[in-house]
Amino acid sequence: GSRELTALHCLAGTKESAFVYAVTAAGLVHAVTRSCSAGNVTECSCDTKLQGGGSASEGWHWGGCSDDIHYGMSFSRSFLDVPIRNASGKSGNGLLAMNLHNNEAGRQAVAKLMSVDCRCHGVSGSCAVKTCWKTMSSFEKIGRFLKDKYENSIQISDKLKRKLRRKEKSQRKIPIQKEDLLYVNKSPNYCVEDQKLGIPGTQGRECNRTSDGPDGCNLLCCGRGYNTHVVRHVERCECKFIWCCYVRCRRCETMTDVHTCK
Repeated sequence: GSRELTALHCLAGTKESAFVYAVTAAGLVHAVTRSCSAGNVTECSCDTKLQGGGSASEGWHWGGCSDDIHYGMSFSRSFLDVPIRNASGKSGNGLLAMNLHNNEAGRQAVAKLMSVDCRCHGVSGSCAVKTCWKTMSSFEKIGRFLKDKYENSIQISDKLKRKLRRKEKSQRKIPIQKEDLLYVNKSPNYCVEDQKLGIPGTQGRECNRTSDGPDGCNLLCCGRGYNTHVVRHVERCECKFIWCCYVRCRRCETMTDVHTCK
């Protein structure tokens, strides 16, 4: 509805939207490339360019099925970038260029984190000869990499000249890397409910009193503190099968502390 469109417009250009663009582009590369390697896509397969290479003197060669991310990268650019370019007349050039950059940052994360796996061949499992292939990292690792980029994202000027540039004039000589996430607008306060922006706030959210992470009461409650109440859980337990033919259980009762943000 109109409320959701207003929220998307107001949250556009923030570091959170930058992360969403990047992780979506990376996820598309990862999923398509995995399908290529598994033989599920007729237009692509394994990376055959490496076959036959390696180092005979060091006892290894390229083989197996290397993940060919080139098709996945190309597909991601066509699927995600082309609609943004076609919509250039409806949004500012700075926001357009930033979104395209963040898409590419996600794809570059997949490429940067490619690793080499090897399998040993030899008598009694020795590694006299190895067959190696290139493989993508787990998407969890790629996500952690992009989360770190999100934490260190760069604010850029909303006035696009010849290229994207940092908002801070004193830092403009520092180059922007392909893997950096960029944002224009500062994020709203996600701690406080804002129905217009579709932000639910954190009041009433359950939190972990002993955690120092994002689920911890200190961070999640935004310094407001938290309430503690006891919750009683009743469940079936110590169930036994009685011949024949029913299950007999006891009713177990536990009491746990639940913490919710003020």
